[in-house]
Amino acid sequence: MKITDIYREKNLQKKSVISLEVFPPKTDAGIETIYQTVAGLTHKPDYISVTYGAMGSLGRENKTLEIAEKIKKEYGIETMHHLTSINNNPEQITEILAEIKAKNVQNILALRGDLPKNTDVTGCPDIYHYAHELITDIKKTGDFDIAAAIYPEGHVDSPLDVENIEHVKRKYDAGANFFISQLFFDNDKFLRLNDYVKNSGIEAPIAAGIMPVLQTSQLDRMLFFGASLPTRLIKIVNKYKDSPEDLQKAGMDYACKQIDDLLARGVDGVHIYTMNKPFVANTMMDRYL
Repeated sequence: MKITDIYREKNLQKKSVISLEVFPPKTDAGIETIYQTVAGLTHKPDYISVTYGAMGSLGRENKTLEIAEKIKKEYGIETMHHLTSINNNPEQITEILAEIKAKNVQNILALRGDLPKNTDVTGCPDIYHYAHELITDIKKTGDFDIAAAIYPEGHVDSPLDVENIEHVKRKYDAGANFFISQLFFDNDKFLRLNDYVKNSGIEAPIAAGIMPVLQTSQLDRMLFFGASLPTRLIKIVNKYKDSPEDLQKAGMDYACKQIDDLLARGVDGVHIYTMNKPFVANTMMDRYL
């Protein structure tokens, strides 16, 4: 099933789409934890997206496809396969897309991607520079539903402090069917962008990306992605930095309040970055579905 069909059904019900994101762990035990988590959900998300490493691979080594296929086939939850172009050429992308299609995965999140650490840029194909170029090629290759990223505080490589609407339009015109936002902690920044995009004539659903702060070690990574920390969240982290259990509880509470507010304002969807934490997935699904 295509995710735009899910959005269409939810819109008729006047409900928001609720989705989860997982990433391929490095160990088989970690992958089994994902499956156990999905199997144990008392309420199923509308879909689950599976991230794609910057040095993604083909065939049996493509854990993203392995996980996406199994979740859809064995647990009956629609899935979305992330795909980055940073280290792939068009021929490789075509091959990957053929594998995805063969496994009956119909949804792709198209990203430029980030260059892996300690990788020589000269060793990567100099073909794709922007996500819209990858979207164009995906659209040529198969009948996929395509998602694209959107950035409430601007892309980390951009000097702008808000998303460049022209970049969004290029992705939309290239064939993006819906958008998922980068994580953020200030709802007003997302809602400002949401209104900006809708008023520009782009008729595509936009999901708000939410990631709970569970431990202080996450903060550097979040700042790397360009997400600013509101004063209220900084105070929470400082208050509970020496009490991991209390910080986890407070971080989940902060994220839930964000989602409560977003749903009350009628956003198209909420996309929850679970970080492969079973309790995050279970808590959110029990609360919102």
